[in-house]
Amino acid sequence: GKRHILDNVSLEIDEGMIIAITGKSGSGKTSILGIISGLLDPDSGSVLYRNRNILKWGDFRRSRFRNREIGFVFQFFNLLPDITSYQNIRYPTILKLISGNVDREIRDLAGFLNIDEILHQKPMTLSGGERQRVAIARAIINHPKLILADEPTGNLDIVTAGEIKNLFLRLKTEENMAIILVTHDQSLIEIADEH
Repeated sequence: GKRHILDNVSLEIDEGMIIAITGKSGSGKTSILGIISGLLDPDSGSVLYRNRNILKWGDFRRSRFRNREIGFVFQFFNLLPDITSYQNIRYPTILKLISGNVDREIRDLAGFLNIDEILHQKPMTLSGGERQRVAIARAIINHPKLILADEPTGNLDIVTAGEIKNLFLRLKTEENMAIILVTHDQSLIEIADEH
């Protein structure tokens, strides 16, 4: 009754790289992001982050690793419905205990992503594209070393998708972030170092 989703997969990514993962539905694209982040446990193998196998860590250490080192952009947003967009973006900074001017950083990010007018609104009042931009802001607010993005432009218009592509390029060059994109968006595939 077992189904092999991923078999004999090997992937290596360095800082400042963008990798695009493409493929048909059900081929394991989202599963590989879950394994890389430690949200899913594979039957065998390892996930090495700076030569440490995260699959040997307990839940608390993996959660802390995700909060500090990974920004995750989920395909279906995963925003907390009962708090505002601003609070959704700020939430990871509370868990990481970041000090400094987080409010200014959120407002700058919101301005860049064109969501400054909706920061006081809850996710259910937003369009799909607005929710996706809030989710992207939440993913990058902690300045992670690795971004995992599952169809990050899937719900966006062409102009906003282009802005998100430019944001990923900026994160790669200015922040030296590694980015793994699961996407069908040809413009994102084109900016990848490998796919």
